[in-house]
Amino acid sequence: MKTNNARLSVVHGSVNWSRNFLCDQAHQFIAFELANTRLPVFLRDRRLLERCTAHLVALANCSIATAATQAAQVIAEYDSLRSRVTLDMDRSTSHALFVVDRDQGTTRVISAAELAEILDAHQAGQPLQSAPAH
Repeated sequence: MKTNNARLSVVHGSVNWSRNFLCDQAHQFIAFELANTRLPVFLRDRRLLERCTAHLVALANCSIATAATQAAQVIAEYDSLRSRVTLDMDRSTSHALFVVDRDQGTTRVISAAELAEILDAHQAGQPLQSAPAH
């Protein structure tokens, strides 16, 4: 088995005791990286995901999948801090995503099928047709 003998250090910052250790370390790592990077967003997020995943694996000896999931969640949270929409996770299911538009005061339900169409259109570079809010 290959071992990593590099020195490990915990990213220093304020601890949020309402989060678990892995989540807290991911938040501290991402906050530090965002404060010290000048990369464009499309390059930044991929690099952040790779670096934060490696950091969490080395620090907590967790699986790559666990670390990557935690890193992706934190990156998405930081990317969405100023978004006008939030996701209502209490009402959402694996087939229905409730999206709350705080500025408009509306909630939209997006089915998994609609989300697949949105992702396909985005990947193909096609404009999307918008459905009315509920």
